[in-house]
Amino acid sequence: MNPKWSVSNVLVQKKSKFRAFCTPIKSNLSIPELLNDLTTLDKTIQKASHPTMYAWKTASSELETAGCNTAKSKKSKGKKTDELTVESSVLSKLVNLNQGFHDNNEGGSGLRLLGMLDRLHLVNILVVVSRWYGGIALGPARFKCMSDVGMEALQNGGYLASKPGKGWTDCSKVK
Repeated sequence: MNPKWSVSNVLVQKKSKFRAFCTPIKSNLSIPELLNDLTTLDKTIQKASHPTMYAWKTASSELETAGCNTAKSKKSKGKKTDELTVESSVLSKLVNLNQGFHDNNEGGSGLRLLGMLDRLHLVNILVVVSRWYGGIALGPARFKCMSDVGMEALQNGGYLASKPGKGWTDCSKVK
């Protein structure tokens, strides 16, 4: 298995470090294997205080294609450039919805990540955040850090291309 992981930059807040990873999924049954693959690919995760705080959401529905944009070539001042656009599918009504989270001993973290997926209207996605504790308690600021790196990983993966409110984005269809 070679999943497509999107990764955020490391965010440092009062000596604590946060980093997020996300990948599209079809079923929650693949999560243990994906987490194992992730910790094998990035050995630094194994040393984290909270290595795998995560949330996931899967669903299916009849697909309504939200624009079938393809790569176009443009000629600009004698130079040929390629304009890349994202093709995504929108689920109008969710069926077979499954969701879940794991806090990894950081109370409330998984629920915060699941709430982020709800607000962004994303399905068929797994978001994982790792935290290396720096010795200074961050209080509620740690949740903002988790959300920030989670959003960055989703942005880097191209999962935030469509606007929320027009249905649910099926992340397994984002190219």
